[in-house]
Amino acid sequence: MHQRNECSPDESERYEQFLGYFLRDQYRVFAYILALVPSRSDADDIFQETSLVLWREYARFDVEREFFPWAIGIAKNQVLKHWRQRKSDRHIYNDALMERLSDEAIEVVLAREPRMAALRDCLQGLTARQHDLVEQFYGKRFEAALIAQHWNRSVFTVYKALKVLRKTLLQCIDRKLAEGQVP
Repeated sequence: MHQRNECSPDESERYEQFLGYFLRDQYRVFAYILALVPSRSDADDIFQETSLVLWREYARFDVEREFFPWAIGIAKNQVLKHWRQRKSDRHIYNDALMERLSDEAIEVVLAREPRMAALRDCLQGLTARQHDLVEQFYGKRFEAALIAQHWNRSVFTVYKALKVLRKTLLQCIDRKLAEGQVP
């Protein structure tokens, strides 16, 4: 017989509050980590560990403060831990350089926010076929040859569609930013 784990109302509220903050900022935290760690696999591992630490430490989080800077502080510690564990790597960075890179990564992540918001808005205007192309090529990371085979088209056609799609999205993003239409 299994016992059911039920949260108290306070724990449930705390969990929902955490999820709200976390889901809002998770992409920015991951982008920050990825800016400091060249390997996508390492960045995924560091993000996962960061997420666990955020949840474990959430009880200590002051809800009167902003969640994102707090989350970045924890992510930064996880990145530094990662680099310290790789001291044998000849490309290892020292702590002073990591501090500087960290500050620059935060600036890059925050500067990208309006562009990312515009991109999300522009993606909503795509056709179903264009959405499928974006999902397969950028989301699932399928090679153009596989997409071409699936669509019964040439690889050239897929690359041309990607080129047109990128240009269309870039123009849409630039237009939204220029007109101040960023959500």
